[in-house]
Amino acid sequence: MKNLPKHSTTGSVGGCGYSATTTFRAKINHVKYYDIVSTGTVNLPRGGSISRTVTAVVKTGSSDPAKFQYSIQAANELCFGGNCSKDPYLYIEPSASPYCNDHDCFKDMDGTLNFSDMLGYQLESVSGIATHYTRADFPMAVSGVNWVDVQPGETLMVDSSATGSGVLVIDGNVEFAGGYHFYGVIWVLGTLRARGTFDAYGSVIIASTAGIDSINGDPMFHWSPTDVEQALEILGDNFADTVSWYESS
Repeated sequence: MKNLPKHSTTGSVGGCGYSATTTFRAKINHVKYYDIVSTGTVNLPRGGSISRTVTAVVKTGSSDPAKFQYSIQAANELCFGGNCSKDPYLYIEPSASPYCNDHDCFKDMDGTLNFSDMLGYQLESVSGIATHYTRADFPMAVSGVNWVDVQPGETLMVDSSATGSGVLVIDGNVEFAGGYHFYGVIWVLGTLRARGTFDAYGSVIIASTAGIDSINGDPMFHWSPTDVEQALEILGDNFADTVSWYESS
C-alpha cells in the first residue's frame, strides 16, 4: 500500500469493478490516519451482481523531523569559500541567534549520520518506492520521493533555475549551481559542491567521508523545519499499513 492519500479511485480487475474513497481521520505524532471505504462488484454468470464493501483504517509511515537539526550536515569536512577561508554564515540561514534551536545551523565531521535512523526507513526501502533517474535524464523540476543514480567517478550537475521539492537521494557525487531551488530533504551519498545561487530550504545531508564538500559563490542553505516536515510526510505516505478493517456491507 503506497502513495496515500488518494481521495477516490475506480477501476476493474478481471472484469470486476471496484471503487475506493479515502478520508483523512487524524494526525498523531507525525503519523497520519485515514479511513478507506472500498467496494467491489462481481458480475454473476446468470445475470445480476454481488457487491461487498470493506472499511479500513490505515496509517502512514513516520519520520521524526526533529532529527534534522541543521541546514547542512556532513560526515566529512565542509569547506566554505576559496581556501576554506570564509565565514560559514555567509552561506547559511538563520545566520544570527538563536540560530537553529540555539546551536549552529551546520555540522561537519559528523560520524553519527545514519540513513535509517534519521529517515526511519532502510536505504533499500526508500530506493524501492522512489522515482529513479540517471545523471543523464534527471529533470531537476521534481517533487515527491526521487533517487538519482550517479556512476562512480561521475558528478550529477544540477545547474538550472528549476525548483524541486520532497525527498531527493543522490547516490553519488553532485554539484549544485545556477539558480536551482529545492524545498525538503536532500541526502547525498557521495560528495557535494555548491556554487552559483543555489538555494536549499529544509536540510541537506552529505553522508560520504570521501573528499571535502566545497561551497563557493552565493549558494544559501536555509534551515526550514516546515519544509523538512512536509518532505517527510510525503515519504511516509509511501509506507502505509492497515490498522484495522471490517466488512461493512
